[in-house]
Amino acid sequence: MAQTNVSFEMNEKLLTELQDLCDELGMDTEDAFKLFAKKMVNQQEIPFEVTVDDLPNDDEQSKLVRVLKVTALVAAVAAAITVVVHFIRKCFN
Repeated sequence: MAQTNVSFEMNEKLLTELQDLCDELGMDTEDAFKLFAKKMVNQQEIPFEVTVDDLPNDDEQSKLVRVLKVTALVAAVAAAITVVVHFIRKCFN
């Protein structure tokens, strides 16, 4: 499978803390991000609860708030579709 590079900015202190934790867990940050990406794709959602305390205190906060709102909307729509499909199957079976 073809590989691609991903690049983004992160608070230096947060990166250092992440690297330290990854070292303790026996992985590197690249493995951690790949694991997160795979889990997110498999579950089709953010695979953990996100609270206001988790949001960064920088320019990215407004972007993340928008992403979280869209994620919540997508989850609500998916849940509604699931209910409708279940209802339709029940009615026609």
